[in-house]
Amino acid sequence: MAKSKILSLSIAALTLFGLGVAPTCALERRSTSELPIEEFVKETLQFVQIDSNSMNVVWYLPLEVYGAPPQAVLIVAVAKAEIVPPDGFKFASEAEAQRGLKVTYTDSKGASVNLAPAPKSAEVNSFLTEMKPVLSKMAGQFGKGMWFFTFKNVDSSGENIVSPYEAGKLIVSFDEKVGIQKPKAVVELPLNSLFVPALCPNGKPAHISWKYCPWDGTPLPSK
Repeated sequence: MAKSKILSLSIAALTLFGLGVAPTCALERRSTSELPIEEFVKETLQFVQIDSNSMNVVWYLPLEVYGAPPQAVLIVAVAKAEIVPPDGFKFASEAEAQRGLKVTYTDSKGASVNLAPAPKSAEVNSFLTEMKPVLSKMAGQFGKGMWFFTFKNVDSSGENIVSPYEAGKLIVSFDEKVGIQKPKAVVELPLNSLFVPALCPNGKPAHISWKYCPWDGTPLPSK
């Protein structure tokens, strides 16, 4: 029930930024106005069950999708919630939400890099200043319990490490308790919602990660 509620409210929050839905039929990058909001949120918003009484929420916020100027950082929003019966939550402070937080990127070749925490630029702070009240208003206690963290997203040559348009995995993990497996959220990249889907011969849309149509083996165009 909590997952469904935060998902629907997050979709509503995105809608306030002018993201609309439009049907498309060729393999290319979608414009912001064509973004299928519900699919985008499902791909970027992850729920991590810690135990029967607590869970973490992770939201990957690719700035380029929101029309923000290019930045050298990656943003993830995190909420750590203790479930309070019958239908309430107690949220962690910013310091508690950051404790044990680790962001790792694995590229299409299997090479992994840990992203270092980074300061927020004026542009990023401006974006987050706008986003936080929207989440608080639309998601109520969920939005108020969400904290934003930035990580360095450029390598030594100045190139972006993580792109929502390139193949890889963004892994957000938590060192919650000693002696148990690290709970983590995994965002699969590229985000299918950012691309106009190619159509297979049977008229069904192909996922961006597919190389062939699963129904008849027809090769699909690469990005």
